[in-house]
Amino acid sequence: MRLQNKISIITGGASGIGEATARRFIAEGGKVLIADRNVAAAERLAGELGANAAAIECDVRKEASAIAVAEHALRLWGQIDVLVNNAGSELNRSYNETTSDEWDMVLETDLKGPWLLCKHVVPHMVTRGSGSVVNVSSLNGLVGFPLSTAYGSAKGGLVVFTRDMAIELAKSGVRFNCVCPGVIQTPMMERWTKLMPDQQQAQAMLRGVMPIGRMGRPEEVAGAILFFASDDSTLCQGAVLSVDGGFTAQ
Repeated sequence: MRLQNKISIITGGASGIGEATARRFIAEGGKVLIADRNVAAAERLAGELGANAAAIECDVRKEASAIAVAEHALRLWGQIDVLVNNAGSELNRSYNETTSDEWDMVLETDLKGPWLLCKHVVPHMVTRGSGSVVNVSSLNGLVGFPLSTAYGSAKGGLVVFTRDMAIELAKSGVRFNCVCPGVIQTPMMERWTKLMPDQQQAQAMLRGVMPIGRMGRPEEVAGAILFFASDDSTLCQGAVLSVDGGFTAQ
């Protein structure tokens, strides 16, 4: 029960890594606000998880959404202990074929979104003198890949954003850390493989990216997020943890 009496906000919490994290946080005794653009899915999950879970519609690109999420959590439970910036948007396109609108969508979702949530959630943590922010980046934020200029730029920016916030607020009692998942079996990854001419070949290629020979599971990433959310990581500030089956160890 490592999150007993702790209140968490999870963006993109209705599916994939976000859903797995919400389930793990509830199992660890926490209360969770699931913030997602797909409010119907968020409400279904919250209903399944019980009285300690709630749902709210959230487009992390919009400041009004970030404000509403923070206010709703405070209205429900009176405090915010953990913020998981998990909502993300992927793009698999060459730099010269990427449109301005596509670039903006990815950067605003994957980088501006976490900043907006921090802007409106973290001050409440600072006032209480405690809190944990966990940003979900990607191995694309640590190493280069083809057809990944927008996504990689956003996720790399999120890594540096985490470190900057960690130093700026180092003495505040609020911790900022980052997990960088590798190839994880999520709806986002499924959408990518469906775009490929040979889906089985695409799946095999993804498994081959991971030195352990398989894709990761959302639950495995949720365990890493739990570590940073809990008091087990009180000395971690600005840490960046690869959860990638050994990819960045090569």
